[in-house]
Amino acid sequence: MDASDAVAEPAFPVRNRIYARLINGMTTNFVWNLYLDHLLLIITQIGTVGTVVSARKDATFDGRTTFSTSVVVGKRDEAPLELAARQLVEALGELGHSKPVTLCLGIRDLSPAVVRELVGAVWEDNVFS
Repeated sequence: MDASDAVAEPAFPVRNRIYARLINGMTTNFVWNLYLDHLLLIITQIGTVGTVVSARKDATFDGRTTFSTSVVVGKRDEAPLELAARQLVEALGELGHSKPVTLCLGIRDLSPAVVRELVGAVWEDNVFS
């Protein structure tokens, strides 16, 4: 069999990237996994996935876009966590990600300043645009 008869191997169906950034003086790991039908984004400072949030983009009757989020595993009923998840998912939507998102947040301090830094990092490092 010569090179013209070779069958091309399909690309691995999961695109991923792992990197770290300094957020609020702490090393913060980002793990992006883009599946054919889903995005998994892990952001952690504690070495574990932390709270797992499921999110998806919805459309309203008047054509506006909203985002539904729900805690799957971890801390529930924490306003800073819900706000951070919603802002991160909205940023992903603005970047063109329309697939459902599983967001894992293991962040020590979810102050508004830290959330702004996280959203900024997602904007700057939008690895699958």
